[in-house]
Amino acid sequence: MEEQERTKVLDRVKEIITNDQGVIVKIDEWGKKRLAFEIADALDGFYFVLYFEATPKTLDEVTRVLKITDIVLRVMPIRHEKPFGFKQPAAAAAEEV
Repeated sequence: MEEQERTKVLDRVKEIITNDQGVIVKIDEWGKKRLAFEIADALDGFYFVLYFEATPKTLDEVTRVLKITDIVLRVMPIRHEKPFGFKQPAAAAAEEV
């Protein structure tokens, strides 16, 4: 998968979240990793972990879009009842001052 394709998918997910008044808390890019088993003739994949706060409807839409995107091999949505405990970027900057 090209860098440009990955960026395009990630930008689409960010757009879905922010358009529904969701907040992206953190994005972890793990990079290229070996898959546990072959998926669609692929042995390696790029891993991303997105932490965001949004409505269940938004999570369902993000999951739907990722599942129908050809370059995405697997999606694992996890819903948390409590906030992650991460500080928002603006809040973290305000506390440092």
